[in-house]
Formats: sequence, C-alpha cells, structure tokens
Amino acid sequence: MACELLRGMTQITPILTARDWTDNMPWIDRPSADIDGYVDALPKRPNYDLRQKLHDWRSRGVVIFEREVSHRLIDDMLSDINYLQTHFKDYDIGVEIKGEQMTANALDEFPESMTRVKLNHLHCYSRAAAEISLSHNVQDFLSHIFQSPAAVLQSLTFWRGSEQPTHIDYPYVNQQKKLPYMAASWTALESIKRGSGPLLYFPGGHKVETSGFYDWGDGAITMGEASTGTPLQFADYLDKKMAEKGIEPEVFYPKKGDVLIWHANLPHQGTAVKKHKLTRKSYVTHFTSTEHVPDWLKNESYADGPVGTFLNGAAAYVEPSMYNSKKLPSWDKDYLTPKAGDLFSRLKDTLNR
Repeated sequence: MACELLRGMTQITPILTARDWTDNMPWIDRPSADIDGYVDALPKRPNYDLRQKLHDWRSRGVVIFEREVSHRLIDDMLSDINYLQTHFKDYDIGVEIKGEQMTANALDEFPESMTRVKLNHLHCYSRAAAEISLSHNVQDFLSHIFQSPAAVLQSLTFWRGSEQPTHIDYPYVNQQKKLPYMAASWTALESIKRGSGPLLYFPGGHKVETSGFYDWGDGAITMGEASTGTPLQFADYLDKKMAEKGIEPEVFYPKKGDVLIWHANLPHQGTAVKKHKLTRKSYVTHFTSTEHVPDWLKNESYADGPVGTFLNGAAAYVEPSMYNSKKLPSWDKDYLTPKAGDLFSRLKDTLNR
C-alpha cells in the first residue's frame, strides 16, 4: 500500500465513487476557474509568483518551491531520526519495514541501512518535522488551493528510494471530509543524486479526463477491505493511461530544502534504485483543509484544546493516540522565537544554500 492508514481511524471508510470526486472538487479544478481574476482581486499577494503557480497547478498538477526549508531545520529533523535509531525502545513511532507495519519499541534492533524503511507520522514526535510540513510558502499556496488553511493528515519519512510503483494518493489517504481536498508535499532532506531512486511524476496526469477513475470494486475509487483491485493492478492501469495520453514523465532532482507539491490525483512513483549505497532522504506530508480534517484528528473536545504544531496559519495535529507518547529532542525547541544569536546562523544558512 502506498500510504499508511491513519492510526486514529476508528470506523470503516464508506464506499466513495467518481461522483464523490467530481461533485466536490476545489475551485481551481472546476471548468469555471478564473485564475487571473482570482489573483487580480487579491488585496495582497505573496512574495512568489502566485499567478504562475496556480496556472501550473491547474495544468501540470505540480508546483516547486526551491530553497523553501532551512538546512538548520532539516538537520534538526535528521538528528531526531539518528536519535531514534539508538533509542528506538523508548518510542511508539510507527515504522514500516519491507511493507510490514510495527512500532519502533517492538523492534529487536533498528535497521542499520534503513533500506525499505518508512517512518510514519514523525510530525507527531519531531517539532522540526512538523515545522517542515508547515513551511511558509507551501502553506500560503495551499490556502489558495483549498480556500482555507491546510492541516496535516499524515507524514512519511524515507531514508532511501521507495521504489513504489505508479500510484495516486487519494485511494489510500481518504479520511478528509471531501475526497478531492487533499495535496501532498515532498521535501528533499538532502540533495538527491541520480541512481538513488528519485521521485518521478506525470505532469498533467492529474486531470480526471486523463487519469479516469480506477475501479477498486463495485464502483469504489478508494481502496478498502473489500477491494478486488490491487496496488500493482492500479499501477498498471495508470501506466497505460499515461502512455495512451502521451504524458511524458519528469524526474525530480531537488537540492536540499526544495519542496515539490502535487495534486491528490497526480500519478507518481519511486524510481528503481540503481546505486544502492546512495540514500534518498525525503519527507512527504499529506494535507487537507482545516475545514475537512476528520473530527477525531482535531479532537477539539480535549480538555486542553487540540495538541500539535500551529504555524503559518496551518495545523499539524498530534493524533490523540500519540498525545502522551515520548517526543524526540527537537520537540522542545522553540523555532518561532529564535534567540538573538540564532539570527546570524539563519543568515549564514541562507547564504550557504
């Protein structure tokens, strides 16, 4: 499966059909979308070319923000992961190893090479990871797509190339209240080298007239316990659709700190790892709008209010089952109010990127 099911899920997902998608698309995916009129009417515009990025989103299903995340923040997240590798018995962090789901504290030893290893929901344990998810330009852009601030549904951390076959996300990530209100970001935790199994995507393949809707069984467009389709059949379906439509793939070779955001219906894959000594450290976040976050994740009835990281108008909620879990070292860092001495470090970091 491409993505871990949200750990807090307590009910069976209802069957979702093509109509659940087409009836609920965000404004920008609708035929009537007037991007130029929308941008012209804004009282204030961001410091990036919003108009162009909205057009790219509509036509390609992908936008890229270069040098979006500071190296210092990434290094703190990587330090958290290094700490986890030697203190894994203290943490209930979700770990997927060769497709098997478990928690870190259930391991006899932590995989040294991190091959075919994925860490789930690291934003619930690492403040650095949560703040990477909520980076400024990414959140500003998503707020225009969703017409509402964004909220994290889940995060996935990879050390090496995933080699995942072609897939799209919403058949697996579908706890948002309106199915199409979902997007994902892919943050490079290091500069990605050829042969490491880089990310590949099909620009323009996100349009439903191009991708169509894969039938997982009985008209369902999402995967569930009763599905008759399989992820490999889904991959074959998408590869054939992209070939039929003449969609040429692009491979992403980002620098450390670059972020790619993709549409919920964009076909993408992890390419084959050809140089097995290379890492491909990356961090994926799936978002919905704060309007469409499942109620159990917000958990607004909790006595002290929702728990999580709240930054740039967006939210990275800690799942209720993880409220009392031990956190990684960066959790206690206050990135929002840096000490005076940190300002020089941030300037130096910017100049070095």
